[in-house]
Amino acid sequence: FQQKKTICKNILYCPWTGIPYLDIVRILTDDDSFVSNTELLSYINEYFWPRIQSCTIQLAYIVRDIGREHKSATRQWTLNLSLFNKNYFHNAFIKTPYNSIVVCNQTSQETSIKIVDCIHSKLRAAFELTHLFENYSLSLLELTDLHAISKLISFNFFKCTIHYGPNFAYAVTLTYNSNQTQQELNSIVEGTFDLRFQTIKNTFLPTYHQTLSRKLILFLNQTRSLKQFIRLLHMTAIPLSSIARLDCFNRPIVFVNHGSCAQAILALVPYTESRWRLIFGQIFTLDIQICGPNLILVRDGSFSVQLNSSLSEFAPIPRLKEFLSVYADDRGLTFEFSDITNCFHEQDFIFSEQQASLLPLSSNQMTNQTLNTTNDSILQNSFMEITTQSPVASPSDIYDVIFRDSLPITSASMSSNVRSDHTDNQQLSVLYSYNRELLTKVNYPVYMTQHTFFQMLFTPDGHQWSKLESFLASSLLVRQFAKAVTEPADANNPTVRSTPNEQDTYRIEHLSLQISFVFDIPTTLYRICFISLFDSTSQQQQSNIFWSRDELQIMEIFFNNTFFPLSPLSNLIMPSIDILSLQASQNLSTAMGSFERMLSLIHPRILKDLVKIIGLEQNPESHHLWRARWCLAIPQGSGFTQVGQPAIYYMPSRSSFLFMFQFISRISQNDSQINISNTSTFIVPLIHDMISNQTTLWDGLNKQPTMGNEVKYQTIIKILHTLRETMNQNECSLYPSILELITRLQIPFTSNNTSS
Repeated sequence: FQQKKTICKNILYCPWTGIPYLDIVRILTDDDSFVSNTELLSYINEYFWPRIQSCTIQLAYIVRDIGREHKSATRQWTLNLSLFNKNYFHNAFIKTPYNSIVVCNQTSQETSIKIVDCIHSKLRAAFELTHLFENYSLSLLELTDLHAISKLISFNFFKCTIHYGPNFAYAVTLTYNSNQTQQELNSIVEGTFDLRFQTIKNTFLPTYHQTLSRKLILFLNQTRSLKQFIRLLHMTAIPLSSIARLDCFNRPIVFVNHGSCAQAILALVPYTESRWRLIFGQIFTLDIQICGPNLILVRDGSFSVQLNSSLSEFAPIPRLKEFLSVYADDRGLTFEFSDITNCFHEQDFIFSEQQASLLPLSSNQMTNQTLNTTNDSILQNSFMEITTQSPVASPSDIYDVIFRDSLPITSASMSSNVRSDHTDNQQLSVLYSYNRELLTKVNYPVYMTQHTFFQMLFTPDGHQWSKLESFLASSLLVRQFAKAVTEPADANNPTVRSTPNEQDTYRIEHLSLQISFVFDIPTTLYRICFISLFDSTSQQQQSNIFWSRDELQIMEIFFNNTFFPLSPLSNLIMPSIDILSLQASQNLSTAMGSFERMLSLIHPRILKDLVKIIGLEQNPESHHLWRARWCLAIPQGSGFTQVGQPAIYYMPSRSSFLFMFQFISRISQNDSQINISNTSTFIVPLIHDMISNQTTLWDGLNKQPTMGNEVKYQTIIKILHTLRETMNQNECSLYPSILELITRLQIPFTSNNTSS
C-alpha cells in the first residue's frame, strides 16, 4: 500500500481471530485518469474523504475443504465504508447507509492483480458513482419532475437502483466498472458506467431498454449527468416498450436475398439513444426520433435528411402521411419537463374500451420475448442534448422547420384531432400548429405525443396486430401491385394502366374493369373496389364486357378477404405471410404481382368463370360434396414444397394459366364416420388452355409429393376426361370443370389412408 502511495492510519487486529484490518485515509489520485478529470479530483479531496468516518479493508479467510486440497483457495477482502450519519449528500431525498461493504475475491492464481489495485478499483467506482449522485442530489431539490418520473430505491456508494416508467414498474441498476486487469491499469483508459434493466412488476408493458443498453451506456458516460439520463429513460420507455410488443417481431420469414436466413418482419435499428429506424420486410422504413418529454417525430425513412436524397434500398410508404395524420398531435412542442407533476402516474394511455380486451404478458413471455435489432454501424453515433428547452428551439436540429416564424398560433382544440391526455383544468391554451403545415410536406416528419404514438402501436396481446403493422402490411401489397403495373408482360402494349390524378387506381380496358385501392383515413384500412367500365353505346364487343353488381361484389369480398383480411378480434388487416410474399426476391414471385399479371393477360370469360367459382365457394349448395377455394398462394399443409409461392402462373409457351384450388370436404359431422376418405383437404392444380379451351389436371404433379392423394387425382382425371366429351365448346371450360368435381368427386372407401 505504501508503494501505491496509499495513506493508511494504522493496522488493527481483530481480537478474536487476529485478522488484521487497515484504515485508509487517502489513495493515489495523481495518475493520468484523475488528472484529466479535475472536477472529480477536487470532489474526492474536498467532499468525499471529509464525509467518510472510516475506510477499512480486512482480509477474511475462508474455511478450507480438506477433501479439496488440490484446488486453489480463494481469499476475500472486504472494503468497508463507515459514515457519520445516513445523510451523506445533505439531502432528505437520498438516504445513505451507515456502513457500505463490498467484497473483493482473489484466487492464488491471480498473481497479476495485486489486492491494493483491486481496492483502488473499488474505491474509484465509489468515487465516480458518488460524484454522479452529488449533482443529481442538487437537481432533486430544484426539479419536481424527477420525483414524478423516478424513484431512488437504494444507494450504497458502489451500486444504486432507480425505479421509473409507468407506475415505477421498471428498474435500472447503475454500477461503475473500473479497470481491473494489469494491462488496463497501466493504461490511461478510464472505466465506464454499466447498466442493468429489469421489469419488477407484472405490467402490460415490460421494459425493453436492454435493447438500447449500448447506446444508453455511451450517453451516460459522455454526459455524466444522471438527471439527463433519467429524463431520457422517461422519454423512451413507453415508445420503446410499445414497439417491442409488436407481433411482427415474432413472425420470422425467410428472405431469399439475405442468404435464405430467417428474419423477423420488423427490425429495429437504434442509430442513437433517441433516434431509431423501424424496418418492415426490408422494404419500408420509418424514422422515429424522441425529441422531448411528450414529443415524438415520425417520418418516412426512405428519404435521407443527411444526404437530402432517397435511399435506393428502401421504397416510399404509400399513404403514410394520411395514416400519420390520424395520430398527429403537436401539443408536445410546448410541453416541458416542468409540466410533469406528481399526478403523472395517474394518467392511463389505454382507453376504457381497450381495457376489456387487455391481456398482460406472462412472466415467461416477458423473459423469452426478444426484440430483433440490427447493427447500428450505418450512421455515426451522435448524441442528443436533453434540456428543459423546447426541441424546436435548436436551429441545428435536422427536423427544424424553416418556416417557423410564419406559422400561426392557434388554440389546442383547433390543432389537435385526437383525445386529450390532460385533464380539463390542465389543457394548454397556446399551441403551435406545425402538423397542419408538415402534413403537406412529403419528406417532413409528423409530430406525435407519447399518448398518440402508443395508440398507433397499441395491441392487446402479443398475437394481434397494431394499427401500424396493419397499415404497413397493406401498403406493401398496394406497392407490389403498383410495381407490377410498371413491369408489364408486354412493354409495348400494357393492358393495366394507372389512372392520372387518381392515386392507386388502374384501368383494365380489355376486361372493362377499373380496380382501386381505397384508403379510408378514419379507419386506416385499405379496401379493393371494382368498377365496371361497360359502355352500352360502344360497338366494340371484345373490350366492352358487362359486369353485374353481384359479380363486382363477389370479387370485392374475395380479394379483400384474401389480401386485406380483417381480424375479428381487432378489426385490423392481418394478411398472411404467404400473401405478403416477403420472401420473394422478384415482384413476379409475389401473390399481388402474379394477381396483376393475371389481370393483364386473362380473357374476360375466364375471369367470369373464376367469379362463378368464387360464388360457389361463398354460397355452396346442399348437394355439393366439396368446397373449392381459389388459392392465390400455395397454402401450408398442401404437400407442395413451394409453400408461399404464387398459385397463379402463366405459361406463355402454351398460352395457358395454372390455377390452384383447395378442395375442402363438406361432409357433415354425422356422415364423417361413414365417408372418412372424403373428409380430407387437398390441392387441385388445373391447367386451362386459352386456345383450345381445355381444362386438365396439371401434368407436373408427378414431380410433387402427393401425400397419398394419388387415388383422388386419378379420379379427377377421369371426371375431366368424361366432361370434355359432353361439354359445350362455346363456353369456358373452367367453371363447368370445377362444378363437376365438387359435385361428383367421391373417393371409394377402400382408398382411405392416413394422409387422407
